[in-house]
Amino acid sequence: MKKLLLSCLMLVSAYGAFAQGSCAAAVNITANGTFTVGAITGTYSNPCYGGTNNQAGTATLKARWWKYTPTANGEITVTSDLAANPIGNSGTDSRLAVLKGTCAALTCVDYNDDVDPGAATPNYRSTVTVPVAAGTTYYIEWDSYWAATSFTFQFTFTATPCVRPGALEFYRPGGYTTTGATVAWYNAIGNPASYDVDWSTTFADAEGTGTIVNFPAGTTGTPVSTAAALTGLPESLNFRYFVRSNCGATQSAWQGPFFGYLAVTLPYANDFENVDNNYTDGFIGFSRTSDDATATPPIMADSADGVGKFMFTYNSTTAAADKWAYSRAISLTAGEVVTLNFNTILWADSSTTPTAVSEMLMDVTVGDAQSTAAQTTILNSISITDDTQYVPQTSTFTAPADGIYYFGFHNNSAVGDTQTYLFFDTLDISSQLSTNSFLASKLSVYPNPATNVVNISSTINATINTVEMTDLNGRVVMTQTVNATNGQIAIGDLATGVYMMKIATDQGTAVKKIVKQ
Repeated sequence: MKKLLLSCLMLVSAYGAFAQGSCAAAVNITANGTFTVGAITGTYSNPCYGGTNNQAGTATLKARWWKYTPTANGEITVTSDLAANPIGNSGTDSRLAVLKGTCAALTCVDYNDDVDPGAATPNYRSTVTVPVAAGTTYYIEWDSYWAATSFTFQFTFTATPCVRPGALEFYRPGGYTTTGATVAWYNAIGNPASYDVDWSTTFADAEGTGTIVNFPAGTTGTPVSTAAALTGLPESLNFRYFVRSNCGATQSAWQGPFFGYLAVTLPYANDFENVDNNYTDGFIGFSRTSDDATATPPIMADSADGVGKFMFTYNSTTAAADKWAYSRAISLTAGEVVTLNFNTILWADSSTTPTAVSEMLMDVTVGDAQSTAAQTTILNSISITDDTQYVPQTSTFTAPADGIYYFGFHNNSAVGDTQTYLFFDTLDISSQLSTNSFLASKLSVYPNPATNVVNISSTINATINTVEMTDLNGRVVMTQTVNATNGQIAIGDLATGVYMMKIATDQGTAVKKIVKQ
């Protein structure tokens, strides 16, 4: 969990007096039941979380281990979210991981730090439900990252002939347009023939109550995965989705919810305060504080927008930082001049008393995906030193072509003398269409809506070279050469719907929306 700038407690646990302290000596679970966790003194090794120290960096992480080998396909649930365990920060604060493989080469299956850290009374207990395959050994690891309170956990295995896909095995959605996205997952245990995807733009909609679309199982990749192209979603909205295995006569339980954030057009703003947008609204990479106006340090109650939620990143006192964050997808047109504004402030953690901060550095970048490799253009580099007030930061960008863009924020700070946090708040992205906007205003497209033909004329004697029609999924459906100041485009063969007409002239390019009846 992200208890930013809070004091550290050390979690202590064990399996009664007989708990084993390494993966190789993990306690074998043979039946469903409740297990006691006491003092943790064993060896920590965890690809889910990484790291070797507790949250304050002052102690080496310890762990205790259990293992289970199912005799049939099904699901296991491991949870400390029990009435016997205290719920709050002063009670049980467990951290859980489920792994598989060999003790020398473990891989992460699923993990959980907190059930609900953002609740009015935060629930820092942990729970996971994991699909499991017959004959595969799964390791359960509790570690000493957060708290110092003993607790119990419950283990339950349920056999099922139709197993849902694994939660951690879902890729982040991609291929965003303003009305569609591609979601993907690794194929489920048992290799079902197809999968159902249930999507809705209302986050609160229960699984099975949205728009359900069936997709055949994928057959390629290692491991084999399935990709589902969702189309026809309401323009530029967020959506939640669930996935289940469809085994023909039976279906699995739903897995999810997961969330997607369709590409938006400008202007766009995100203050990280809106719970209806999952606070981050598609912004990924940095951590989000769950603290409010009563939090410590007091600066949390004085964020750039006057409310205490924001994103944060930090430096290191031993190595240069390399931490990235990315905006949601932004749909831009060629020549669109974009201005990014956001606010920063530094804070050095000494429990509750601010200390001298270290300078932090950030590159603002742009690319075509939410990944380091895709962020190929640096817009500007910023030196951040102020720890007294939020400082406005600005970057600009001109889109070279129509397309989907993502803005990156790269914390590449040097080694610091002090552990320093960079608070990032109130991202605002606006634009003007530059000469393209002027050109679009001088081109007339009529009738609109149209049935068979669309006429194009210019009031500035611009020569229309070509016209390209694309559907709302970005697919080019027609291209026609005009080479005149006026033209007529036949659209009778196009399906009914909305299209974008890209008009290339000797004075620039403009885009018009046309409705085909």
